[in-house]
Amino acid sequence: MPEMADYSAVTAVFSIWLAARAEGIGMGWVSILDPVIIGTILDVPRDWRFIGYFCLGYPQVEDASPELERVGWEQRRPVRDCILHR
Repeated sequence: MPEMADYSAVTAVFSIWLAARAEGIGMGWVSILDPVIIGTILDVPRDWRFIGYFCLGYPQVEDASPELERVGWEQRRPVRDCILHR
Protein backbone atom coordinates (compact mmCIF):
# COMPACT_ATOMS: atom_id res chain seq x y z
CA MET A 1 0.00 0.00 0.00
CA PRO A 2 2.21 2.85 -1.26
CA GLU A 3 -0.25 5.51 -0.04
CA MET A 4 0.64 4.59 3.55
CA ALA A 5 3.64 6.93 3.32
CA ASP A 6 1.20 9.83 2.85
CA TYR A 7 -0.98 8.67 5.73
CA SER A 8 2.08 8.27 7.96
CA ALA A 9 3.23 11.79 7.09
CA VAL A 10 -0.18 13.24 7.97
CA THR A 11 -0.23 11.30 11.24
CA ALA A 12 3.22 12.68 12.07
CA VAL A 13 2.02 16.22 11.33
CA PHE A 14 -0.97 15.69 13.61
CA SER A 15 1.32 14.47 16.40
CA ILE A 16 3.61 17.49 15.99
CA TRP A 17 0.55 19.76 16.03
CA LEU A 18 -0.74 18.28 19.31
CA ALA A 19 2.69 18.41 20.94
CA ALA A 20 3.20 22.02 19.83
CA ARG A 21 -0.17 23.14 21.20
CA ALA A 22 0.60 21.42 24.51
CA GLU A 23 3.66 23.68 24.75
CA GLY A 24 1.80 26.86 23.73
CA ILE A 25 3.23 26.82 20.21
CA GLY A 26 0.89 27.53 17.32
CA MET A 27 0.77 25.58 14.08
CA GLY A 28 -1.06 26.20 10.85
CA TRP A 29 -1.49 24.03 7.78
CA VAL A 30 -1.45 26.31 4.74
CA SER A 31 -3.69 24.73 2.11
CA ILE A 32 -3.99 27.42 -0.56
CA LEU A 33 -0.70 26.65 -2.29
CA ASP A 34 -0.22 24.98 -5.67
CA PRO A 35 1.85 21.79 -5.12
CA VAL A 36 3.51 22.04 -8.57
CA ILE A 37 4.63 25.64 -8.03
CA ILE A 38 5.88 24.89 -4.50
CA GLY A 39 7.79 21.85 -5.76
CA THR A 40 9.48 24.00 -8.38
CA ILE A 41 10.33 26.76 -5.89
CA LEU A 42 11.80 24.26 -3.42
CA ASP A 43 13.51 22.29 -6.21
CA VAL A 44 12.35 18.92 -4.89
CA PRO A 45 12.50 15.68 -6.90
CA ARG A 46 9.52 15.21 -9.24
CA ASP A 47 8.49 11.95 -7.58
CA TRP A 48 7.99 13.63 -4.17
CA ARG A 49 4.42 14.28 -3.11
CA PHE A 50 3.54 17.63 -1.53
CA ILE A 51 1.71 16.97 1.75
CA GLY A 52 1.58 20.46 3.19
CA TYR A 53 3.19 23.73 4.07
CA PHE A 54 3.27 24.39 7.79
CA CYS A 55 3.79 27.44 9.95
CA LEU A 56 5.07 26.65 13.42
CA GLY A 57 5.90 29.13 16.16
CA TYR A 58 4.69 31.25 19.02
CA PRO A 59 1.63 33.35 18.18
CA GLN A 60 2.06 37.13 18.22
CA VAL A 61 -1.37 37.49 19.82
CA GLU A 62 -3.36 34.99 21.88
CA ASP A 63 -7.05 34.71 21.02
CA ALA A 64 -9.83 32.33 22.06
CA SER A 65 -11.23 32.05 18.52
CA PRO A 66 -9.41 30.77 15.42
CA GLU A 67 -8.15 33.39 12.97
CA LEU A 68 -10.11 31.92 10.05
CA GLU A 69 -13.28 32.41 12.06
CA ARG A 70 -12.34 35.97 13.07
CA VAL A 71 -11.68 37.06 9.46
CA GLY A 72 -14.84 35.39 8.12
CA TRP A 73 -13.27 32.55 6.12
CA GLU A 74 -14.86 29.82 8.23
CA GLN A 75 -17.64 29.49 10.76
CA ARG A 76 -17.56 27.24 13.75
CA ARG A 77 -20.02 24.37 13.51
CA PRO A 78 -22.20 23.42 16.45
CA VAL A 79 -20.77 20.52 18.45
CA ARG A 80 -23.97 18.54 17.90
CA ASP A 81 -23.15 18.50 14.14
CA CYS A 82 -19.85 16.74 14.88
CA ILE A 83 -21.19 13.90 17.05
CA LEU A 84 -22.17 10.60 15.49
CA HIS A 85 -25.01 8.73 17.19
CA ARG A 86 -25.62 5.04 16.54
